[in-house]
Amino acid sequence: MPGSEPVDETVALRARLRVAEAKAAQLEQWLDLAIEASPIAMGIVSTFENRYVRANTHMARLCGMSLEQLLAADPYSMAMALGHPDELVAEQKLFAELASGARPSYQIEKRYMRPDGSYRWGQLTFSGIFDDPVEPEAKSGPLRFVVLQVVDVTEQRAMAEAFLHHEEELRHAQKIDGLGRLAAGIAHDFNNLLTVITGHGEVLKSLAEERARPLSGEDLLEDLEAILAASDRAASLTAQLLAHGRRETVMPRTFVLSEVVAMLQRLLSRTLGSNIEVNQSLKAVGSILADPGHIGQVVMNLILNARDAMPDGGRIQLSTRDVDGGETVRGAPLPGPGRWVALIVSDTGHGISPEVRARMFEPFFTTRTDRPGTQGTGLGLSTVQRIVAEAGGHIEVSSTLGEGTAFTVLFPRVTQMPSPVELVQAQRRPAPLPNSQRVLVIEDEPSVRALVATVLLGAHYWVTVARDGQEALRFIEAEQKPFHLIVSDLMMPALSGASLAQLLSASGNSPRMLFISGYSNHTPAELLPYGNLLPKPFTPAQLLAAVRHTLEEPS
Repeated sequence: MPGSEPVDETVALRARLRVAEAKAAQLEQWLDLAIEASPIAMGIVSTFENRYVRANTHMARLCGMSLEQLLAADPYSMAMALGHPDELVAEQKLFAELASGARPSYQIEKRYMRPDGSYRWGQLTFSGIFDDPVEPEAKSGPLRFVVLQVVDVTEQRAMAEAFLHHEEELRHAQKIDGLGRLAAGIAHDFNNLLTVITGHGEVLKSLAEERARPLSGEDLLEDLEAILAASDRAASLTAQLLAHGRRETVMPRTFVLSEVVAMLQRLLSRTLGSNIEVNQSLKAVGSILADPGHIGQVVMNLILNARDAMPDGGRIQLSTRDVDGGETVRGAPLPGPGRWVALIVSDTGHGISPEVRARMFEPFFTTRTDRPGTQGTGLGLSTVQRIVAEAGGHIEVSSTLGEGTAFTVLFPRVTQMPSPVELVQAQRRPAPLPNSQRVLVIEDEPSVRALVATVLLGAHYWVTVARDGQEALRFIEAEQKPFHLIVSDLMMPALSGASLAQLLSASGNSPRMLFISGYSNHTPAELLPYGNLLPKPFTPAQLLAAVRHTLEEPS
């Protein structure tokens, strides 16, 4: 009938709209179900409306709020409140690149600081949905939506940190186990040194007791030089023990690898057994940058592993050599260009099977379970691999069953630089003329206190002595004029040298300080804000050089 066509078209259009709306509603329902069913935290933010248009319960729980609170929140303000300061700057830079169209998405691991004070670690993937470009030459249009997907990794991080802590504890236990293996050789060497010191001391005493003739310098010189040489060797031995057994942070310095290898071989020679022959070829003169104590641990582990591979005896070849780019070591190419220092420890033992070689660097993997007295923790070679990696090095293993094994360790070669202690020792200038510089000496060991005071008085410093940190505080408060320098032991009862320095710094009274210590839990880097460190034992010349160096440093 006339006029019915427009009505039919309107009805049809409305029907199509209802179908489209039903499909859209069904799609939204499916989208809501998919987001809520996701095992990870998800959210969709409309940048035009500045609000969450979709989010699931996992996202709300990660943020420490209800889903209703999350959907009603301002996304930007909430991101600022939930973000940790350590990650906010990095994420703001990434978001700016995404908003400008420079990147379609980014990933970042971050902490979500929840309202109750707790936090969760999340691996965030942040993706952008852009409108079509407005300008023809533009890569993308305005940022319309952002999609957040967050994997909660809090438990995984906690497990990883616990594993690292457990590994560090076992690693330290492995160091102590290594010290036990060194005990026989150390005791032998140290007793030899004590024999030299006490023997020459007795000779000097008997000479002094002979009143019949006056003593000359020649009578004393030979014995005194022997005592000083033995004392120096004893000091080196003690330093090696402390370096090997310490739990402190890594303290790299430059040193000649061959010297550390030679020292460790001497210490280990008496623990290897008479049926083990050790041949040396220490030709490397190049230096490496690493922690000497850690490198000593590498050498010790490799030598003792070689010994364990030869229960019936055999030969260990210990070699070092300098290697330049383009060369090979035992047929293997270098891990990179440049100059290297190679350490090779080879044996004539039973060799390593391919199955064991595939797992030998895994933590806690050990084959020393079937031979009495050789049970291991499985941390020796994993420790070696970590130390080598920390030093920027590389380790290769070649082995043939029944013929032996060779470990080749390559360290980057560096230019030898004097250590801080060597710099202090090198400054041997004449003693100063009489001066008015005032020095407070704090030392709980009377003999050391007397020696330091005597040396400083002989160099014409005004010296005040204190038996501990508490007495030193009383002297500092009582004196009208401040001390120019405080020479303090680090390890003292009641108030340590480091604690005293912190107290003085907090009070605004910060004199120059020189710490003297045979062993401390503090690293030189931790002490640097307060003063310099002179390790014990030291000579009078080294003490005076360190005092002058500290006094002359710019404020």
